[in-house]
Amino acid sequence: MAYDLHMHSTASDGTDAPGDLARLVKDAGLSGFALTDHDTTAGLAEAAAAAKRLRVTFVPGIELSADPGSVAPSADDDTPRTGTLHLLGYHVRHDDAGLAGLGERLRATRAKRNPEVVRKLQSLGVKIAYEDVLDAAGVPEHAWGDDDAIDATGVIVGRSHIAQVLIAKGYVRSVHEAFAKYIGFGGAAHTRKDRLSAEEAIDAIHTAGGAAVLAHPVQLRLPGDLLEHAVARLADMGLDGIETRHSDHAPADTERFADYARRFGLITTGGSDYHGTRKHVALGSVNCTAEQADTLAQTAARYAS
Repeated sequence: MAYDLHMHSTASDGTDAPGDLARLVKDAGLSGFALTDHDTTAGLAEAAAAAKRLRVTFVPGIELSADPGSVAPSADDDTPRTGTLHLLGYHVRHDDAGLAGLGERLRATRAKRNPEVVRKLQSLGVKIAYEDVLDAAGVPEHAWGDDDAIDATGVIVGRSHIAQVLIAKGYVRSVHEAFAKYIGFGGAAHTRKDRLSAEEAIDAIHTAGGAAVLAHPVQLRLPGDLLEHAVARLADMGLDGIETRHSDHAPADTERFADYARRFGLITTGGSDYHGTRKHVALGSVNCTAEQADTLAQTAARYAS
């Protein structure tokens, strides 16, 4: 009775169609899963229909990118924000207008960020064109050169697609290396895009009928005392849970985050962060129990209207 509550599809930056995930989940021996694509709910209806046919429990979700500076210790704190702050929304309505609006806003900032990353790579001598990235993302050639046309395709272009091109051209050997060397925080071509505050993201998830959970806390890249403070601030903003189990977490991380959950009254979840062939993380390799999934559903029910 295991559930993988962190998975991505082609609706954002995964390589499996939303409708294929239920079969993969069932074949892996799991009881259920959540689709948590980045900044979009576009794949939820398709995934839900497939899960119903195969009698697999489905949790509709989303993963929103927020500004890590919004959980800084104080308004005048100048500690560099080098990590990512992602908030998972579970049991959200797939047609919620508020989430759709946030998705459009975040896609717009990403659309401005991606070409800048490519320009930085080019300045470093990396022979890459933005058209290569669009092709890797599956954007039809007729839409290239027109931001509105790209947006109309519904394809979300992200850094993982840039990483895919870097691998194909032989500049790196893995997605991890691409992020570490070039496009991740501290990388030579990194460009920030965060614009959404944590409180906005949590409120939007609640308004959409969902429970808000902090994704992969280690990716905030904060020392212990500051990370604890960030979780406390998020709890004050209405955070419901924390993803204690994740493919980036060592056993000690899982124990520490479980302690945070007990101290701040948060529920716990877990998932692999599966992206298909784009990342070397197996579906269901990290999961959570049916009891945790039930607690998550009960928590989200408080926001249903």
